[in-house]
Amino acid sequence: MDDKILYTAYHIADRIDVANYRLLHPEHLITKSSLELYYQLDITRYVYIVSYGAVVFAGMTKPDIEEYLKLLKASSIRPKSSATSDDLEILLGEREDEITLSFDTLALGTFNHSVNKMIMMHLAQSVALDHFNGLSQSILSEIKAYTHDMQVYGKVKLSQKKAMSFIGKTLNTKNTIAENLYILDSPDVAWENEYLDRLHDTLVRHFELVPRYREIDNTLKIVEDNLTVYMSYNHHRESSRLEWIIIILIIIEVLDTFASKLF
Repeated sequence: MDDKILYTAYHIADRIDVANYRLLHPEHLITKSSLELYYQLDITRYVYIVSYGAVVFAGMTKPDIEEYLKLLKASSIRPKSSATSDDLEILLGEREDEITLSFDTLALGTFNHSVNKMIMMHLAQSVALDHFNGLSQSILSEIKAYTHDMQVYGKVKLSQKKAMSFIGKTLNTKNTIAENLYILDSPDVAWENEYLDRLHDTLVRHFELVPRYREIDNTLKIVEDNLTVYMSYNHHRESSRLEWIIIILIIIEVLDTFASKLF
């Protein structure tokens, strides 16, 4: 094992079908679950794949990574045209309990599959947060356009169907984060090992996972507040329309009764 390892993570799709990929590529698989796959290609090269669309490479050259990304395309659901990425360099130290972070380099005294997976998991979460932040900002930008119309014209042209689509995107983003990312809680393996727990805390701080998560959460809450106003407006508009329909029907009924009595 080299004393330096470069990790690179990509968010390549909305989802990766890990079950399908495992069937297509069973060789070199070390651990698996319904959400993740962890491969050791040889003594220095590792790959970590997670179902929410992220993949992390360790100790691999750029040509190797490009070839591997091609293999993942067959199992990618709604692949991205431009993948977000993040990286981290690891130095293997001499003290067994060492965990020292400086700039974009992390020095570790212990290296095994559990440590390696912990690093790769946090890198995967980092690129996933970049993806979710971009998604939440895109939703917010669309909502702002309707808010501008409300300010300028005193009304908003947001249909019930479009509002429900925004609500679906917002809830789906929040649910995906809650189901897949260990942002506010430590993963189970960290509770059982002090070194892994320290490593988890260090990586969470380094990648600023908590403030980035809260920024996304706040953005989605702003979207939800705006949608609540729009839904209330649509409901009021629909109620007013029904009231006018009822009034018109009553008038027609009265006129018909009046006409029948006259003629």
